[in-house]
Amino acid sequence: MPFMFLIAVFSIFGLSWIIVRVDPQNARWYIFVLFILILFSAIFCLSTIAFYFLNAKIHKGQKSNSFLYSSFKYAFLIAFLASLIAALAILQQASLFNIILAILAVSFLALWSYVGRK
Repeated sequence: MPFMFLIAVFSIFGLSWIIVRVDPQNARWYIFVLFILILFSAIFCLSTIAFYFLNAKIHKGQKSNSFLYSSFKYAFLIAFLASLIAALAILQQASLFNIILAILAVSFLALWSYVGRK
């Protein structure tokens, strides 16, 4: 968990640097890819930590490995959805229909990950 916090802090620093210093009109394509990757890692790390402590608070006395596994899974889905919507916005393809399709795709991925387990 401490490494997740450090990655989140460095990711937020990187996001703030990109937002403040980079002109989107003159930026190269790899700046936008870096932005999406850093956004994914920031949301993933922060929501993993939040979900872990929330699960530990709600379900006292259970094994922490299950908390960590479910926290990673929830955080991945949220970070993937946020980075997918950010990519749509960068490509100027963010419409209501495309965002609904992205939400459905991530929802089906979540459903498949729960139903596909044995």
